[in-house]
Amino acid sequence: MGSGRAVLEVDLDARDDAIYYSTMRLQTEVRPTGLVVEQATEVLLREARRRQRRRRLIIVGSVFVLAIVGLVVARTTRADRATPSPKPTGHPIPNHPIIAAGQFSGSWHAHTTVVIIQANGQGSAQWPGPLGPGQSEATAVPGRANLRIVSLSGTHASALITDSTEPSIVPDGPVGLQVTNQDLLYVVPVLRTAVSPFDPISYGPAGLCGPKAAALTLAEQVAARINCGA
Repeated sequence: MGSGRAVLEVDLDARDDAIYYSTMRLQTEVRPTGLVVEQATEVLLREARRRQRRRRLIIVGSVFVLAIVGLVVARTTRADRATPSPKPTGHPIPNHPIIAAGQFSGSWHAHTTVVIIQANGQGSAQWPGPLGPGQSEATAVPGRANLRIVSLSGTHASALITDSTEPSIVPDGPVGLQVTNQDLLYVVPVLRTAVSPFDPISYGPAGLCGPKAAALTLAEQVAARINCGA
């Protein structure tokens, strides 16, 4: 009996040792798994915090950009309101119809009186101004005006003088134009004055010479009874 009890105690001790070692091995195997889980959880938390901070920075940056844009828009709006809008002048620019000048176009002159007519019927006139002491037609300040053909029929045309710098000599208003086969242009003001550069009765020329008439020699001009001058 004594030996049997001894054997039984030995077996019980061996079984207890086996259970102990099995428990220790299990705990040893479980501990690393728990540590990994804790580390993974901590990594996830740190990543979540990082993402949350990034979202906050994006939101703050967006709000800042919107505030800057709003400030710029507000300043621009105030500046536009402060700038006065241009007021109409009350003198609209007339849109005159274009009339082909035809044979009236070109440069016409006699001495220092010159009329230039463009192909679209727009033109200008220049004549010697009032002569002061010791002045000549070449040194006097010239008078100027605008000229525009308003109708045309063959060798005759009607024109309008505007913006004359010497209305007492060349008044604004209608004038008649005529081109001759001698290459001369006659300007006949409807509103005549005592002195006119276009009136042959005063000091003005009988006609303004075109390029063909101006190309004639002095003898040829005398024979044709024209005087283009210098």
